[in-house]
Amino acid sequence: MVNMLLTYRDCRERFGKPYQIDGAVADGRLRKIEPGIYSDGGNPSELAVIQFKYPKGILAFESAYLYYDLTDYIPERYALATPANATAIRDSRVKQYYVPKRIYALGITEIAKGGDRIRIYDRERVLVDTARMKNLMAVDLYKEVIGNFRKRIAELDPTKIADYLEQFPKRSMIERIIDEEVF
Repeated sequence: MVNMLLTYRDCRERFGKPYQIDGAVADGRLRKIEPGIYSDGGNPSELAVIQFKYPKGILAFESAYLYYDLTDYIPERYALATPANATAIRDSRVKQYYVPKRIYALGITEIAKGGDRIRIYDRERVLVDTARMKNLMAVDLYKEVIGNFRKRIAELDPTKIADYLEQFPKRSMIERIIDEEVF
């Protein structure tokens, strides 16, 4: 049986009244993960819970670097990109980045990591974002990430990078950084 996360509403539809949900939790058919989130199987990873709870959140920046093995630095919080008009995420496990609507969806993909399917920006988008945010990053982290992109240049699709750059403000600055420091 596949471990599936459920909202309280899902549980109401499946089990009925609140006391029946409590009974399912008590006899082990259902597990309460946190308020409003349940599992009908084992113990889901924290990342699976975060992505279930914030379905518009896309792993980006520090988290993407870790999942793409561009660094071994483990961030204290999950970095999630959300549309600029999204509600603020008030969760101590999450660092939220508001992204303009016209570039939010560029490069969203899903990868398998540690038994989870995770929503994350593809490598090309992560590279563009890294160049775009260069001045806001810790210098050591930036150098490590760019150095690892340089080592994995064969894995990058230059056409995708060019397509993404067309959508970004300050395109020429970002393109110059990528050309000089990666390609």
